Amino acid sequence: MSLASSRIIFALILATIAGLVTPVEAWAQNRGRGSVVPSDAYYAGFIPFYQGDYEQAGEVFNAAGRAGVRSTEGRWIDSICYATMLGECHFQMGNNAQALENYTTALLLFVQHSNWMLRINPESLGPIGPVSNDLRNNVTWGKSGRNTLIGDYPNSLPTFQGQTDAQNQAAARGGGVLSPGRIMPVRASEIARCIALAIYRRQEILGPISQYDGLTGQVVGVLQRRPAPPNHWTGAWVDVQHGLALAAAGKSDEAVQTLQRSLTTAGQYDHDLTSLALLQLGRIALEQQDFPAAQTYFLEATYSAAAFQQFQQIEDALDGLAKVSMITKAGQMPQGLLAIGNWKELRKLDALRAKLNLALAEANSYMGNLPGANGALEDARRAMNRRSMSKGRVGIRYGYLSSLLAFQGGNAAAGASNFTSAVAANRSASTRVYQTEMTNQLFVSNTITERSAQLLYDELLREPTDADWISEPFETLTVLLTPNATAMENWFNTAVMRKQPELALELADRIRRMRFFATLPLGGRLLALRWVLESPDASLDTKGKLQRQDLLAKYPELKTFQDEANRLKGELLQIDLQPEDKDAYVKQRDLVEKLQNVSDGYEVLLGAIALRRTPSQFLFPPLKPTAEIREKLDDTQLVLTFFSTTRSVHAFLFTKKDYVHWTLDNPREIKGQIGDLLKQIGLIKRDAPVQAKDLAETEWKTTSAELLKRFIPALKPGFWNTYSELVIVPDDVLWYVPFEALHTDDGLGAGHTVPVSEVIPIRYAPTASLAVPQKDARPRPQNTAIIVGRLFNSDESDITLEQYDQLKDAFTAPSKIDRPPVGATSMLAKVWDQMVVIDDSEDANRGDIWNWSPAQADRSKSGSELAAWLRSPLGGPEVIYLPGFHSGAEDALKGNTTGGDIFLTALGLMATGSETVVLSRWHSAGSASMATVEGIARRIADMPASTAWQETMAEVRDLPLDPNKEPRLKGSGAAIPQTLDHPYFWADMMLIDTGINPKKEMQ
Repeated sequence: MSLASSRIIFALILATIAGLVTPVEAWAQNRGRGSVVPSDAYYAGFIPFYQGDYEQAGEVFNAAGRAGVRSTEGRWIDSICYATMLGECHFQMGNNAQALENYTTALLLFVQHSNWMLRINPESLGPIGPVSNDLRNNVTWGKSGRNTLIGDYPNSLPTFQGQTDAQNQAAARGGGVLSPGRIMPVRASEIARCIALAIYRRQEILGPISQYDGLTGQVVGVLQRRPAPPNHWTGAWVDVQHGLALAAAGKSDEAVQTLQRSLTTAGQYDHDLTSLALLQLGRIALEQQDFPAAQTYFLEATYSAAAFQQFQQIEDALDGLAKVSMITKAGQMPQGLLAIGNWKELRKLDALRAKLNLALAEANSYMGNLPGANGALEDARRAMNRRSMSKGRVGIRYGYLSSLLAFQGGNAAAGASNFTSAVAANRSASTRVYQTEMTNQLFVSNTITERSAQLLYDELLREPTDADWISEPFETLTVLLTPNATAMENWFNTAVMRKQPELALELADRIRRMRFFATLPLGGRLLALRWVLESPDASLDTKGKLQRQDLLAKYPELKTFQDEANRLKGELLQIDLQPEDKDAYVKQRDLVEKLQNVSDGYEVLLGAIALRRTPSQFLFPPLKPTAEIREKLDDTQLVLTFFSTTRSVHAFLFTKKDYVHWTLDNPREIKGQIGDLLKQIGLIKRDAPVQAKDLAETEWKTTSAELLKRFIPALKPGFWNTYSELVIVPDDVLWYVPFEALHTDDGLGAGHTVPVSEVIPIRYAPTASLAVPQKDARPRPQNTAIIVGRLFNSDESDITLEQYDQLKDAFTAPSKIDRPPVGATSMLAKVWDQMVVIDDSEDANRGDIWNWSPAQADRSKSGSELAAWLRSPLGGPEVIYLPGFHSGAEDALKGNTTGGDIFLTALGLMATGSETVVLSRWHSAGSASMATVEGIARRIADMPASTAWQETMAEVRDLPLDPNKEPRLKGSGAAIPQTLDHPYFWADMMLIDTGINPKKEMQ
């Protein structure tokens, strides 16, 4: 049996015996001592607690609580301590809900017994002198600069419990509850400390919610009355509690004044709550980015906590000191942390030792001392060994630092694996994730107003700031990788409820970005770094340019990788995209292999940077205020954007000068109607035969007209005629709607309807911010990679060759790619200006979007997948044609279709630098697909892509139908349509484009 276990059992035995003692009743008749509370059994819990065995400590505190003082009024003030420390155990294990419940219990007990200090025997409240042994003299990391003494406070104070005789007599006469009075000796300083700790930690869990919390307001109100003997040293305890409560209520300035006043009794003696006051002052200074003050406060908190053997408060101060050090002096070893390692008390404080070594591991990492970092991490592991803290916050941080050091050591696989595990564990421990969930509950229950909810969501769902990356990189990454769909929808709804449509439109774009980031490695952090480092200078604002300079200065290897990648790409451009000459083939293979090695090294370094306290903007997808988007529109451009919630679909229609917002009810019914339209067009199942006789039916025209009217209820005949272009930003299942084919009244009278695409050019954008160009003009293409496979699996080789011959003259410098490439297409594509994939993208829409192969030439091989296309060095084709793409539209929306297959694919390709993506919603795989690609390609150099698309569609619809070139078409004779003028043929290809225009000299 361990020494710790022996002490705990012995203490419990003492507590049981003590519990049998009958307390002396009646204040006036007897001043003797009963059993002191909180009990000795309670203090036994601190042994495993400081050793980091929080589960065992929680059992001890819970057992002590069951033996706590009870009366007809319920639990007494000693239970404040039991609840608070049980809450601490849960908090350290990352159990936010259970921790909050216990802290709330502690404060409710305090509110119920708020006058407890006024019941202390006045004769026991004598003056305070200094202790004979100041334990601050034993610390090894410095000396207090506050010039205070440590007060010698009574171990316990006699306190009156229950009611006086007069109160009981009045209760007897009035039929009330009798509660005999008695004197109970209480460890008043510990009760006062636990009240303060419960306030402090509760604010940490609630974060910005705290100032909207009713109990916080109650506690502030109670403490404003100063429930303590007047003009006495116990008033300092109340000042600490009041200052902490003011901070929790969001009144930082008042809190600072009150806390500074609370630090001593009699103007010279530190007390049991001094360290908590200093911790809160440090926390406020850190939030205000006053780092020197924060460091001083945290350091002073360690001295006062050491004097009172409050080792947990030393742990909190250590966390603050480490954070300040990493923010202000990253790359330097914090000497104070090293000196703490020499403190003799440390040998019995495994939790503090583990946290200290984790801080040292991070410091060594930033110094580039990988052996030292790994050594400190191993020391932390030993301290955690066989302790439950390994499963709590300490263990989670250990996992995060293990990931960081693995990346730094060049082991990307271990880094990624450790990071994934750490994030999974931190999702339940993250206070910000928990606060977001709480805000949902408060909003839905109508506990807070729409305005308060909006302010909370603004804070909790914000884009990562520089301060977030510098102070809490791991927490920030966890939040990015934990999208809360309910919270995002509620956030959007607050703007709608408050009649702020422009803000709602901006929030819709923010939410789309969050959805995108949540699917990416490290929550889009790697992509953010790539764009900061590799975007054209012209696309960076001042902040972005400074971030780039800072990154290149801190990590000169980045510039080495960039220069080498540019050199290799330059050499690759001198070789045919598919060389026929053997020497050129070998050279291309060698260059691609070297580029892959550069990319691998670059990515490992980015992984290490991504986990560090390094700011980086999220440049893609761009996020623009609605006013800026509208300003960039031409007078006759029209943007129609949708955003789907669980209960409705919101539509926003805006131009340069005007905007309007409306709501479409019953999303399920809309989805069913879209499915009906797709079936009527001929789509039943992926690549299933399409019956020619069904194409003669015209029911789809009526359905499409009804659907358009549902999307735009106020649509008038001839509405489109005054506009030059329609940009659609779909959401959810609306990504599968062929808006081009929806019938609209052309305004010529007699109710005549035509497809929308006849009266206005159409293009799509994944976000509203991408509805406007990101570049001044489309670059002139230098080459085109045409990947030749089988557009339909049963196609013969002669069909494939015919398709290539049809397309090649429409493109600049076409190169046929018809054999396995020399390396990963994700590397080769970095020097392709345009890409056409004449192949059935069989892996599209079959599970993970990021494992789909855009080029198909090396499908199923490492480096072919879309995720690899995003790797450094950044780059990809400017224009991409994917006539063999598959989406949920092919199955007429059967199953769980959310539009993510198109949305994520489009954003993923654009994240490589592409401005235009032409892909098929469904796989018709015939002559119309090839004619569409050819037509757009011939025109796109001379006109906007949407105009090129519209003109091409007009041509395609007039083309004769050759049954031999339509692999899915079944039927014969008169049932075969004469032309391709049916949406099954011509409406499958959708144009996703930013609106970029060709260079003027190319017109």
